[in-house]
Parts: sequence; structure tokens; C-alpha cells
Amino acid sequence: LLFTDPNAYNDTRLIEFIVMARVLRLSRLIFTIEKFQVFGIISLEIIPAATSVFVVLLFLAYSFAAIGMILFGGVISRDPNNLHYQSLMEADDFVDNEYWANNFNDMISGMNVLFNMLVVNNWTNQAAGLEYATGTKLPVRLFFFSFHLLGVTGIGNVITSFIINAFFQQMSTIEQRHGPDEKVEGGTVIRGSRAIFDSSMITGTATGLKRETYIAKIKTKHMDVEVDERGALRELFS
Repeated sequence: LLFTDPNAYNDTRLIEFIVMARVLRLSRLIFTIEKFQVFGIISLEIIPAATSVFVVLLFLAYSFAAIGMILFGGVISRDPNNLHYQSLMEADDFVDNEYWANNFNDMISGMNVLFNMLVVNNWTNQAAGLEYATGTKLPVRLFFFSFHLLGVTGIGNVITSFIINAFFQQMSTIEQRHGPDEKVEGGTVIRGSRAIFDSSMITGTATGLKRETYIAKIKTKHMDVEVDERGALRELFS
């Protein structure tokens, strides 16, 4: 039920947003479907291993944004008194699409332009706007081509291939974790990604410790998603 109180505020968009929000209730299905649960777990577990690759991409984007501010800072502007305003107005695609926020006047705006290049979102129109505004083509095209070659074709494909490879590797690891309990020589039981063992006897050697049950887990130094936890535990207690 929706109750309204008549007042000066009258905007039907509020009702539209409420109706759209009801669709979010379908997200509960994600937590009840096993395949979606596995997808969510894998996505979270490959993030640490992918950090280094994303840092390289961030460094590249930051460097190009800084260079773009030096070369094209202040060129894109709505101010009619700007030196490049009249030339920019001749870029019909840029002006008609209102790409005013896509400029190199500051670091955030520059990163926005480079992000559009990464997702291949009409970046040619943005380049055309700078070409008209500056009156030169070679520096603009060389700048955009360089980032497209290094960021999109180079690092972008590396990230894509890395994520795909890590996803399948981690899926294999999760399948191993949910495998049946495995009993290793000496009484140790590998259950999931943990080894349950008796501290009084380890790998057939009496330790002299009080008979207690401990749990061992493998923790990698660099959070490598390709580690075979059960295999490492099996080798450790064999």
C-alpha cells in the first residue's frame, strides 16, 4: 500500500523509483541458487590476487591523466570567453552528446575520459572534441592511440585473461574443498581446506604432547588463488 499526503511536492518520479526498487527483491534468489553462491565466493577470493594487476592499470591511467592535463588542460570549457570555445562548437558529435564533463581540466575528469576508453564508450567523439578545440590532430590522436594500445589492448586483455584463468582455478579449488573427507596416514583427516590431527602423534612420530585435537590450514604468503590446499596438507602430514 502507498499512502500519500497532499502537499506542494508533486513528482511522479518518486513512485517510479519505488516501483523499480521492488525489482531488487529478486536479488534474494541469488543467495538461494548454488551456482550464484559459488560465483560470489570466487569473485571475492580472486580480488586479493588481482590487486597487483589493477594497481598497474591505475598507475598507467594516473600517468596518462597527468599528461592529458598538461597537454589539454582548460581546452574543453562551456565559457564563451574561452580561447577554444568557438572551435569546440564545430565538433557536432561532442556538443550534441554534451560531453562537456569529459575533459582533462582536472584529475577526476581525466580519469573519467580514460575509463570511457577502457570500456570503449564513444571515446572517438571525445577525441574529436579535443581535435577541434586544439586545432591539431596528431598530438590528440597519438595520445589516445597510445593509451588504447597500452591500457585497452595491453593491460585490459591481461586483466581479462587473468580473471578468467583465476576464476577457473579457484572453481577447481572450491570443488576440492567440498570433496569427501580424506584420511591421511597417521590419523590426520583432511576435511575441506583444513586438516584435523592429534597433537600427540604427527606423521607417525610421538611428540610427547598431551592428546588434543588441532586444526591446520594453509595460508599462502601472496594469497595465490592457484594453491592446492588439500594437496599441500596431504604432503605436510604424510
